[in-house]
Amino acid sequence: MTKSKLSNALWVLPLFLVASCSASQRDEAEIIFKCHAEQPKSIDVVISKMDNTFKLEQFNIASSKLANAELISDVSKSSFHRSLVTEHSMTFTHGDSEFIVSDYYSEELNMITKETSVTIQKIAKKEYWLCDDSGFSKLGSVEDF
Repeated sequence: MTKSKLSNALWVLPLFLVASCSASQRDEAEIIFKCHAEQPKSIDVVISKMDNTFKLEQFNIASSKLANAELISDVSKSSFHRSLVTEHSMTFTHGDSEFIVSDYYSEELNMITKETSVTIQKIAKKEYWLCDDSGFSKLGSVEDF
């Protein structure tokens, strides 16, 4: 009798471990955009997705962190496609400032161009960074909203 209870417990224990592991994996944020650039000044940007929520996880410009990144609540995603060109962008808006991350892919003129970039717009001022090869984008896998 004791042996069968122990045997049942040993069969059930792995099921609890599998269930808890899969539950913890669902709670992890997925990084969907990462950018680093040195010019015109150093910038690091990381955007994550958890469930259907997007977060500006990291936004550092020239060793200064964006204050109150969690206050940025207005987010939109758009895509543009024409023959041989695709662009995906996500815009975070806070007050009169916009933080735009985008990826661009083109096969025009028999040349393949693949770029990720970050643009900051505030009133009449616009700053642009072209990300280096260490970054990546999964914006194409996100539905427009």
